[in-house]
Amino acid sequence: MSTISIKGKGSKQIALRVEPPLEEGIKKAIEQDGDASVSAWIKRVIRKELQSRGIESKG
Repeated sequence: MSTISIKGKGSKQIALRVEPPLEEGIKKAIEQDGDASVSAWIKRVIRKELQSRGIESKG
């Protein structure tokens, strides 16, 4: 497992590898949810998870 360090201001790029079955699930979820891209979907899912934990995301 790799680790990442998120420091400084501005947008960060994170490389992510997924297995084909997970990729297919993501594609289906994007279609169902109406997101424009994989990155938009992932950001929305992460924001929702942070919100459920009471962590404020500014962006």
